[in-house]
Amino acid sequence: MRDHSQGLPPDSSNPVAGNDTTGATRPSLREILSSRGEADLRELVQFWTANPKLEGLGPIDQARARVLDVTSVAASVHERVLSLGRRLATVVDVLLEAPGYVRTLRELAEAKSLSFLSEYDLESCLTALARRAVVVETRSNRADAPAQRAFALVREIGDGLLLHRRTQESGLWDALTLRGYLDRSRADQTAGPRSTPQRVREMYKLYSTDSAAVARIERLPDGVRDLVEKAILEFGGLLPRSVFERMKLELAHWNGKRWGMILESSLVGTVQRLDLTPYGINHDDETLIVFTEVALAWLRKVAVPSDPDRPHEELSLGVDLVSNVSRFLAFVHENDVRYTVRGEIFKTTEKKILQELIPNPGRELSREEVLEFIFGYCRATGLVEVTGERTFAVASAGRAFEQLSLQDKLRSLLDFALDERGLAGDDTHQLRMRPILMRWMKRIEQGTWYDLMYLPFIARNQYLSNLDEASGEENPGERGVVSAGPMEDAQRLAWSLVRWARQRLYLIGVLDLGYDSQKRPVALRLSPQGARLLGVPVANTSGVPRLGTLVVTPDFEVVLFPSGDDSELMHDLDRFCAREKTDELRHLRIQERTVRRALVQGMRLDEILRTLELHSRTPVPQNVSFSIRDWAVQAGLMVLSDDLELRSDNPEILRRLSQDPGARSHVERVLCPNSVKLKGRITPRRMRALLRELGYLVELRSSNAA
Repeated sequence: MRDHSQGLPPDSSNPVAGNDTTGATRPSLREILSSRGEADLRELVQFWTANPKLEGLGPIDQARARVLDVTSVAASVHERVLSLGRRLATVVDVLLEAPGYVRTLRELAEAKSLSFLSEYDLESCLTALARRAVVVETRSNRADAPAQRAFALVREIGDGLLLHRRTQESGLWDALTLRGYLDRSRADQTAGPRSTPQRVREMYKLYSTDSAAVARIERLPDGVRDLVEKAILEFGGLLPRSVFERMKLELAHWNGKRWGMILESSLVGTVQRLDLTPYGINHDDETLIVFTEVALAWLRKVAVPSDPDRPHEELSLGVDLVSNVSRFLAFVHENDVRYTVRGEIFKTTEKKILQELIPNPGRELSREEVLEFIFGYCRATGLVEVTGERTFAVASAGRAFEQLSLQDKLRSLLDFALDERGLAGDDTHQLRMRPILMRWMKRIEQGTWYDLMYLPFIARNQYLSNLDEASGEENPGERGVVSAGPMEDAQRLAWSLVRWARQRLYLIGVLDLGYDSQKRPVALRLSPQGARLLGVPVANTSGVPRLGTLVVTPDFEVVLFPSGDDSELMHDLDRFCAREKTDELRHLRIQERTVRRALVQGMRLDEILRTLELHSRTPVPQNVSFSIRDWAVQAGLMVLSDDLELRSDNPEILRRLSQDPGARSHVERVLCPNSVKLKGRITPRRMRALLRELGYLVELRSSNAA
């Protein structure tokens, strides 16, 4: 078996404890506690537990255990030593800098930082420290100072202080990542010779591979391995002690020191005090940390279910949101949508709009919440605007929206969702983690189900690992990130991120969601349209060709046989059809009002007919084609030629145009009841735009409608 500590400093199971080259011997803290009389022990317990009255102290054996428990936490050791005062803390600092934490009495007296102490004061300080089991008196066996009187920090105390100091000096990258741990170990000069940077890079390449990381977890002792697996799968690799103590596990007690030694020697992780409060995150606790690279490797191993583990139920919204945005704009165009003094739509009007939207919004949001998102999107992007009559109207950007491709519409919705505030969690962190989540989404395989927390945990871990760098770029000279509201803990950062994915990426159609038998979301999958949006290769899930997926019946029903990737076709059908039901097949119906809506929104008549003809398995019934053309004429559709001749099969429409004060200035002469000649040096495209602004449905001839 390969030695995982190769290239690390000696004694890597306790990386902060240097080799004692002084030759001095000293008792352990446990031995010191056992040798103290009851009176001395009570004083010592009072100090280390910060419990002057010894309230609830219990039997003396329990008191010893409490002291050992306190001194096993580096931050607690640091806090109690600081409470001793400046003089005693300075003596401790001098000993901490010595090899093995040992200095002779003469060396202490000659130390520059202790020059302000007299010999008597120095002796008093050492006595006070010894009484509190911080310092122990010994004899030096060094060749240059044989048998001289010396003082040493108790090993556990020195290790705790040194670990806390290095933890404070290092950033989150060093604490959370395997690369940071290797770099920190290389820089540790107190524990042996350094490894070269090249050697560290070679080690990192070797130990960061998925197979190597998974193998190291599998070789952990049974109890520790189970704990590590649970920490990764349920907490993304960050398990605070406070959470552990509320869990029901076979490991009854927190044993951070032992676990830290095992995890560090196996290059799996560490156990240390992790303080994220300076970054606006509610986390300040001793934490079991699985290195980010190792957690990622284990998640990759278990987060991709095989076919027998597919979700109990699979749901996809496809292009529903894009279609609903179009329906919302059509309602605003055709109706006077008034707003309140707060800029909101009246509730009675909301109910009417909801009747126009696709009825199935999925399980993550109600229909009212979907409408709220659509309204916020349209206002923020300028698709609708206010009028002087305190109503909403479709703006020029809203009319242009309907001419965009499906991918451009989805991209616009996604950009809005990425910057949306107030949805879930602290915006300070969530707005930064969302792009990280999207980058990781590009790396997953389209069409494969992944555990719901897989991507959020990875995105959160990467975000935390780079917090120091991100904070330095945005706030030079400041370490932390200021949170505007109540701080979230590290776990809720991931939960808020997955909530955003469920309520926005699923709504937009980028993701599909899988549910268990209890109707709880448990898995996610990148949809075909999401893959195209992110530039990911689209898998052919069914092998069914796209052509020939429709059946059009004489009673105007359109039946879609799903092929696994019908987003473009559904987008086109939704523009001129009404949805009726969705099961294994999708049923839609062509109606006069839906055809008129499509024409008003800029869809050409020939596009409607071509969509049906290209994708129908059988010839489109003649009555359907004839009715669609007739409905277009009744809606007022006119055709504009290259020479600005405007034709319509409905003479009444041309007569009304000729008498319209806004349009008649463009009429040169009436050629016949079905045709007029327009004047002016203007392109047909510009003339069409002018007439549409006046409320007329005008199409260019097919040769001009590029």
